[in-house]
Amino acid sequence: SSPHTDTQRRWRAKKKDQHHRTQLSLRRLVVEQINESHQYSSGINENFMFLLC
Repeated sequence: SSPHTDTQRRWRAKKKDQHHRTQLSLRRLVVEQINESHQYSSGINENFMFLLC
C-alpha cells in the first residue's frame, strides 16, 4: 500500500477513536449528573417512579 493511504487510514482511525472517547466522556458526564440528582432528590424520584407504575 502507498504511504498516502496508510496516513489516511491512520488519520481516520485516530478520528474515530477521538469520537469514541468523546462519546464515552459525554456518557460518563451524564451518568454522574444523574447520580448527583439521585442523591439530591431521591424522594422526588421515588414519587415519580410510583406515578409511573
